[in-house]
Amino acid sequence: MLILISLLLPGTFSTGNAELPGKIKTFIVGNENCFIFKVDNENLTSGKVLSRFYMNRLYTPAWFSRDSLNNNSYDLLRYIRQVDQQGLQPEDYHLHLIELYLGKVLTCQGIDTTDMVKLEVLLTDAFILLGSHLYYGKVDPEKEGSDWNMNRKDPELRLDLKLEEALAANDVFNKLNLLAPGYRSYWMMKEELAFFLKLNEQIWPVIIFGEAIRPGDSSQLIPEIRERLIKLRYQLTDSVSPFLDDELVIQLKSFQEDWGLNPDGVVGKATLEGLNSLPLKLVSQLKVNMERFRWMPLKVTEKYIIVNIANYKLDLISGTDTLISLRVIVGKETRSTPVFNEQLSYIVFSPTWTIPNTILMDDVLPELLKGPEYLEKRNMRLLRNDGTELKYNEIDWSVITKDNFPYMVRQNPGPGNALGQVKFMFPNAYNVYIHDTPSKRYFAREERDMSSGCVRVENPFDLAVLLLSDIPEWSPPKIRTAMQQDKEQIVRLKIPVDVVLIYLTAWTDGKDRIQFRKDIYQKDEKVLAALNQKPEAVKVHSF
Repeated sequence: MLILISLLLPGTFSTGNAELPGKIKTFIVGNENCFIFKVDNENLTSGKVLSRFYMNRLYTPAWFSRDSLNNNSYDLLRYIRQVDQQGLQPEDYHLHLIELYLGKVLTCQGIDTTDMVKLEVLLTDAFILLGSHLYYGKVDPEKEGSDWNMNRKDPELRLDLKLEEALAANDVFNKLNLLAPGYRSYWMMKEELAFFLKLNEQIWPVIIFGEAIRPGDSSQLIPEIRERLIKLRYQLTDSVSPFLDDELVIQLKSFQEDWGLNPDGVVGKATLEGLNSLPLKLVSQLKVNMERFRWMPLKVTEKYIIVNIANYKLDLISGTDTLISLRVIVGKETRSTPVFNEQLSYIVFSPTWTIPNTILMDDVLPELLKGPEYLEKRNMRLLRNDGTELKYNEIDWSVITKDNFPYMVRQNPGPGNALGQVKFMFPNAYNVYIHDTPSKRYFAREERDMSSGCVRVENPFDLAVLLLSDIPEWSPPKIRTAMQQDKEQIVRLKIPVDVVLIYLTAWTDGKDRIQFRKDIYQKDEKVLAALNQKPEAVKVHSF
């Protein structure tokens, strides 16, 4: 009953609030030295932002108007109650205490100006913390071992000013929405989260795997599989037929595509694992990836490349159009591809490959110690640090170890070069880039986490053609020729394009279909655990 009343009626009380500014000032100024504020032993998290907000408005209340709570306070409370739909926890934003003191206001039971001050600062702190979480994310990606090193390129967020704007416009609810990510996928995931939370209320029995079921086969599991797909909103008629018929095959293939599996219409082990995924697990997966969207860059160049590591896909996008989508091979878990963004500024055709130190020490040096054949077979050269070449027999290999190998190894351009015929360069601290590969057969695999960190791309010629399409002299035939030379050739892009390497295990695609992927680097649990912890103080860059 209290919740219903609080949403419909303004709170009124007999005590005037003329004393409120003075009481608010006493509360703020009394704690300004350390900016640690508490209400009933519950920490307020906005510290300096809270103090600055009230100082700038001369300590006048934000959520009370004359003798009542204003509509903005109810809008904020409504948002807090619904924030679980965005994968956040209402209790992080003082929901219990706000409702406690709101109840006193509404019933006029023992309310005094001290309680009014408590409710006032609780609401303000809730807005500031919630705004920070919607804009930056609750979890600091650089502190939780998530290996997310994205340059957001965003201006300073003045949450005190955002609150003033929201109050002046009497539009707290929508102003908070504007602080959340603007990506369509984020808001579609909000709807998916609600769906899977509802689905979690149903019984979800495990479908036991036996042998693979192929199109046309009969199995006692088929009615269960059909029912499961119907619950997951795939368009099927209800039937107890034991046959994997054409209608079921079509929807099964759609499910497999949505889970990043080979869409062969065969009920194999991986497909059944997906069908058996508990709704609560998928809820957690959606929460984690909505948080990752809150970490994403706010702006990119008109044309940009996005690589979703967990999806093994590269997309070249211009505006809202996907120009090309290509399969990629990414780093294995022990040499994972990092998450970051930089600008692709040039392309190297017929590249050499200077072997990175980790690969050199772990993989190449043990082979070199066996003899010169490794270099000869792979068209490689030994180099001093100044770039001059030396012969294999010029080195006393009997004394060489990982600790005293001062040389470089470089592979010449050619058919066997590990980088293939072209590499796409976006200089970064990780020495990671996108490149061709002579080992094309691996692109046929479902799981393609097998590189040493760089991103190998299928059909790099097509990608190069699109990236150089605004330079007329770089026609497709010229690009093809440049890829087959015996020496490197560098071409600078007319306009650099952003490259964004992300890690998403759930999102919605261009058709608003939910996509789930395997957590190949085991990152989701760390983020989920951090999301479930108590919130930290509002980030310093919000001050």
